[in-house]
Amino acid sequence: MTDLQKPEFWKILAPALSIEGLSKTPEPLNFTDQQLTRIANGLRGNGYIYEYPLLPENIITPLHEGILALNMAGYPAVFIYLYDEAWHLFAKLSPLISYFLGDGFRLLPNFWAWNIPLNIGASGWPPHQDCQAETRFKINENEEILMSLSLWVPLSDATLDNGCMHVLPRPAEDSYDPPLTDPAHINMLDAKALPAAAGSVLGWPQDLFHWSGQVNNAATHPRISMSLEFQNPAFEPLGGPLLDINNPPSFDERLRMIKEQFPKYSHMEK
Repeated sequence: MTDLQKPEFWKILAPALSIEGLSKTPEPLNFTDQQLTRIANGLRGNGYIYEYPLLPENIITPLHEGILALNMAGYPAVFIYLYDEAWHLFAKLSPLISYFLGDGFRLLPNFWAWNIPLNIGASGWPPHQDCQAETRFKINENEEILMSLSLWVPLSDATLDNGCMHVLPRPAEDSYDPPLTDPAHINMLDAKALPAAAGSVLGWPQDLFHWSGQVNNAATHPRISMSLEFQNPAFEPLGGPLLDINNPPSFDERLRMIKEQFPKYSHMEK
């Protein structure tokens, strides 16, 4: 067994983080009914979730520093998912996820993390959808069921200068005739930039077009962020195996899953 296959190797790189050492599920954030209704109205009207910092510094900072440590050692940011805290961060958001996907929601085995360097023109992923199938189904004029949901959390402030998230709001997308299928046809005047402080929570149904901005010469720090995808179990699995966010995979399973992300997203990553 090589050092890379041993938890001890990764613990030395990020000693503030844990691997299979946090057995207790973290206490979820408290969302009021009024807050969830407001978030749902925003998602239904605009197509996305855009929430001020919800996650505390004592969760965000160790993961931010962990990704910097991985970078210093020459490893991509996605290896942050070897650590318990990466899974626990999203488990804190369980009430929000279950509000949209149901109490039995499951975690898709699709995830990534970014550390966009301070190089002019650098960026994260280009315009895309996380799922090209229909992921929203209307119940009535005011309600819809979501098949899946992506959540994105900045671990550093995501600004207009260091590549913050951009989206094509739903009303703008709905105005395209014929319907938009190719992101190359997006009119960038329709784009909405979403600068977000560290610990904010952004999210969208998986058919929403979104992308990273580009780094310019006014950027002062790298844009570091993480993303996970979730599914409503009432629908056929979009991928497998589906996971329980409250029971993160073992170290060996995490390492295997991380390796599987590279070919999956090779068309997005240089």
